[in-house]
Amino acid sequence: MSKRRQQQNNTRRIKQIENNERAVLEYKENQPRFAPLRPRSPTQKAYLDTLEVKRLTFTIGPAGTGKTFLSTSYAVEKFQRQEIKKIVITRPMVGCDEEVGFLPGDELEKFSAWLGPFMDVLEGKLGKRNVAKYMNNGDIIAKPLSFMRGSTFRDSFIILDEAQNTTPGQMKMFLTRLGEGSKAVVMGDIEQTDLDLRKYPITGLQEVVELFNETATIGLFEFFDKDITRDPLVREVLQVYRNRGNLPQCKVA
Repeated sequence: MSKRRQQQNNTRRIKQIENNERAVLEYKENQPRFAPLRPRSPTQKAYLDTLEVKRLTFTIGPAGTGKTFLSTSYAVEKFQRQEIKKIVITRPMVGCDEEVGFLPGDELEKFSAWLGPFMDVLEGKLGKRNVAKYMNNGDIIAKPLSFMRGSTFRDSFIILDEAQNTTPGQMKMFLTRLGEGSKAVVMGDIEQTDLDLRKYPITGLQEVVELFNETATIGLFEFFDKDITRDPLVREVLQVYRNRGNLPQCKVA
């Protein structure tokens, strides 16, 4: 065999190996990684039980308590069992000391920058390729809260995140989007709003917590510092701020 022919064969083998490695990596990337949802504490079990029996749940509590993971995982498992047809994720376009306008792209593209925690759970439960397919088909919808006006969601599980940044008007608009066969969870940390409290002395989340008592269809669930699972350091940080006084407020983006 000539030296040139041998080099060509070696190059071909190297490309085959590289293609196989890429195929294996792509396969692994698109496979579900998370085990079926299991509560890690009595509080988490109580929360999942609340989601199961209530059509609308207001969920409040500090960061790190698993609100996003539990709610999104619960929605995915209902979707996999075909108990709902769509998963809808939304939040107000407000950021702590950040101007949305500085982010590249249109509003939907800017919104994708805030979807990281949800995408981690969705892709972990469904696989990256399946999530892309479901989003293209409209089975998974992720839009800013301002895009929800005029919509009605039926047979869906709707998640409103960062609800402490909603105005009372925005919250009312969202709650009237719920259609037949749908469940919704409204999540937020009342202590950390980014709204200008001079303009909005009460947030949409604070108002609904005060207005709605627990009924057959509406639940209120509260996580506390002791429920933080992210890292004990988070508990310590929050406790230091509370000992000093109110947590610092951020300005409207």
